[in-house]
Amino acid sequence: MMNKIIILIAFSLAGAFVLGANIVSARQLGYVKDAAVLVSPYSLYVQNCARCHGSNGKAQTKLGRSLGAEDLTSSDVKEMSAERIARAITRGRGDMPAFGKKLNAKQIASIAQYVRSL
Repeated sequence: MMNKIIILIAFSLAGAFVLGANIVSARQLGYVKDAAVLVSPYSLYVQNCARCHGSNGKAQTKLGRSLGAEDLTSSDVKEMSAERIARAITRGRGDMPAFGKKLNAKQIASIAQYVRSL
């Protein structure tokens, strides 16, 4: 069992190394100006939002319930423009922290579009 875990960790690290090398290569070749473009909106959402809003956006996490996080699948959120959602992500809203210094504008815009698709 321990050997399987070690092998899994080794393959994960190798994959991360290869992915990182590919990002640098693509940028060096001029194909990608911003490595953040290669990160999926879903990944950005999970890394930054799912802790409170949950992976499905329904805010049914322990932390989300305790903070009163908004259900991102509600009709109220669905009616918001991507720009308004992006502003909330950038500046924060209620107990939600601002992500404007942590994420760049492209990352925030991609999360906003992802939230609208929930």
